[in-house]
Amino acid sequence: MDAPGESPIKSVRKAMDILDVLSEARRPLRVGELAARLNVSVSAVSRLVATLSRGAFVHQDEETGRCYLGLGLTVLGANVLGRRALDRIAMPIMDELANRIRGYVSLSRLARGKVVIMRALPAPLSQHGINLVVSAPVHACAPGKVLCSSFTAAEILELVKSQGLDPITTHTIAQPAQFLAAVEASRTDGFAIDDQESAYQYRHVACPIFDHNGKVVAALSGGGALADFQWSELPALIQTLNHGSLRISRELGYVGEANVNLEAFDRERYPSPALTGREAP
Repeated sequence: MDAPGESPIKSVRKAMDILDVLSEARRPLRVGELAARLNVSVSAVSRLVATLSRGAFVHQDEETGRCYLGLGLTVLGANVLGRRALDRIAMPIMDELANRIRGYVSLSRLARGKVVIMRALPAPLSQHGINLVVSAPVHACAPGKVLCSSFTAAEILELVKSQGLDPITTHTIAQPAQFLAAVEASRTDGFAIDDQESAYQYRHVACPIFDHNGKVVAALSGGGALADFQWSELPALIQTLNHGSLRISRELGYVGEANVNLEAFDRERYPSPALTGREAP
């Protein structure tokens, strides 16, 4: 399967590159387009696509020849859930909080520059062992701000440079300096807010989860539709999520405190939407 003189490791790297390109592309791509983007021969890409297709990691349409990411990746992703210590600790707490706030609660981590979100739903919407998994741009969600809070400014700028700051809505942060300020606010205040930045008519709050070294390793977030989570009710939601994230952090060996600065909530950093025209008073 490898080209003459090519090591298996290089073939694996090229296969990973194919998956990356298909993931980032805004439309399905033909083999020739993949080859051009990767600067690899068409024959080599064709062989790799055929191999990936057998594992359902890539789907190639028989009529058009265009390639998509395959459902086999979904199966692998689903199998990842619940197998880490953090997952096992967090899931029962997430279920408890989801039923308390009557909204969804999410556990988020960074992976390959994206925020990977595992979500727990309130009963009776949830089923045992079943969670929704989505990924989101780091700059367009509350967990992304929290997860970047342990990075240096240079690391944050490098991350957003590599991933871009494409606007999801008209409220999405689209300037590096604004994102840096939002991350610094989350670091100082102990929480972050996404107010219609990832989806219109939805808002979310996120709090950090720390490991035994005091490093932010994940974020616990919650929220939902604006009608169900009024701006005036967010401080109570922040407190609830803060208590949940601290419980998880304690299980990971964290001995510090979760310093939540709710006094900052109504200042310039988190202005009331009623004052900015984003929500009717």
